[in-house]
Amino acid sequence: MKKEYNIIINEKSNNERLDIALAKYIEDITRSSLKNHCKNLLVNGKNEKFSYKCKSGDKVFIELQFEDFTDFKAENIPLDIIFEDENYIVINKKYNMVVHPAKGNYSGTLINALLGMKKELSKTYDDFRPGIVHRLDKETSGLIIIAKNEKAHAYLSDLFKKRRVIKRYHAIVKGLFLPLKLKITSQIGRHPKNRKKMAVLTNSGKKSITIIEKVKHYGKFSYLDINLKTGRTHQIRVHLSNYGFPVLGDLIYGKTVHLFKDIPLCLAAYSLSFYDIFSDKTLSFSIKDPPHFKEALDRIKNQ
Repeated sequence: MKKEYNIIINEKSNNERLDIALAKYIEDITRSSLKNHCKNLLVNGKNEKFSYKCKSGDKVFIELQFEDFTDFKAENIPLDIIFEDENYIVINKKYNMVVHPAKGNYSGTLINALLGMKKELSKTYDDFRPGIVHRLDKETSGLIIIAKNEKAHAYLSDLFKKRRVIKRYHAIVKGLFLPLKLKITSQIGRHPKNRKKMAVLTNSGKKSITIIEKVKHYGKFSYLDINLKTGRTHQIRVHLSNYGFPVLGDLIYGKTVHLFKDIPLCLAAYSLSFYDIFSDKTLSFSIKDPPHFKEALDRIKNQ
């Protein structure tokens, strides 16, 4: 599916990077999506890069190419839906499930399952990811909220952008985590040598905030209660590994511990809450840790 935009830069975007400006003009799009889907980019009729510094009055033409989600298979995959109304679906995503189709991963995703259930999903600039407002890593289990219509999608996107959605996670990490409370703030971006990984960076990346609110110790391991303030890719895993406490079961940012080699990633989004403008009340959801958490803790206690 192709979409074309003709945009005139106003004074507010004067001297801004072109990708930053376009992300403001095109509703519900991110800078990364602009770069991933851009097929043609002209400023005043000339080819330019996203690093171009805008000038008031610039005429920008951008062509974006998306894959249409209607081409993806509706699949009969069971989902643990814990809440649904006319605007949202809240799902307890299982471990090892990808959220939406992507290159090399076109089936078995959360979206394939929702299409199989004939659920209504919001349609935005990117029909490749209908209903998706935020994501969980493939290896991370727990709560994820899906938008069923465009108004709900726009509202949730704004809440996430303003950090008004409270997201809490539980994690089991290697090591005796001290202090008992900690705020980790850093810049996170693509690893300079391995583009499949993220890393804490010094001179680039996006500001990332992870707050460790409670800690319990189990031998040489720790059980953490985490308040995620920003939602960068692999953020919790990167922050904890960089701090010296990789999440148990993390094969990307940690090392395999023989006793736990069959234990999945011990990171779960157990709580999600936000004020809902449509019902005029706060919606709060909470779930128990997945079974592999108990298995891991039992092994720790019995070793």
